[in-house]
Amino acid sequence: MKTNPRRRFLSTAAGATALGAAAAVPAAAAPAKKKVAGGTVMGNWFFSSGLTGIRPEARKDPHAFGGDIKEQTHNIMKAHKANLEALGSSLENVVKVTAFLADVKTEKNGFNEAYAVYFPKDAPSRTALGGIFPDTATKVEIELVAWIP
Repeated sequence: MKTNPRRRFLSTAAGATALGAAAAVPAAAAPAKKKVAGGTVMGNWFFSSGLTGIRPEARKDPHAFGGDIKEQTHNIMKAHKANLEALGSSLENVVKVTAFLADVKTEKNGFNEAYAVYFPKDAPSRTALGGIFPDTATKVEIELVAWIP
């Protein structure tokens, strides 16, 4: 039987809370942080950087950046999926997602439609909020936290 990493995390976190301050890990015992493509690994945890949905051709032509909220969400989630798989993990091990949308009021439905493709059931905890980006083409930025088995 496959153990759901989100449930394992929740039960571990609840146990640590019940132990109170005695469960605190001394700073010297904390696992080392390691920078990897798309974020940082600490122990068995991956903390992604916020990714945006840049089209490959935008690296040469800044005007080619565009794409609607769905395209950008798909591009970002494909990049997160590839980063997780390179670490030996997957989207199934994501426990928390934070999404910043340029226009939450009008773009959230399109974002949710594309996002649901990657988390069709038992989706991780998620926060979606408005963000201001340095350009007008960026519609969304997504970061996540995942368990590495």
